[in-house]
Amino acid sequence: MHTDHQHTNDFLDSIGKIERAKAPDFFQTRLMARLEKEILPQQLPVWQRILKPVPVLALLGCLVVLNLYTLGNMVFSKNITVQKEEANLSGFASEYNLYNTVDINN
Repeated sequence: MHTDHQHTNDFLDSIGKIERAKAPDFFQTRLMARLEKEILPQQLPVWQRILKPVPVLALLGCLVVLNLYTLGNMVFSKNITVQKEEANLSGFASEYNLYNTVDINN
């Protein structure tokens, strides 16, 4: 039991010898500057956040995809329209026997 008591006293004596920790010079100034630097990008105006490269490239990519989709639909619908017109004309011609030509000289 005596050793436990002695051990406790040694521990408490060692606490008295601990020196107060000292911060490096200008620690608070550097810390505040770093915090302000990290907080600053969140406080940018909306137009500056929108004009960064990532949102601009994403918007351009969406526009390219939308243009390709629209172009594909236009070409596809134009092919269908031409096919329908040809079908209508051939149906009209066969209905009125326009394929048969009459020779006027006979």
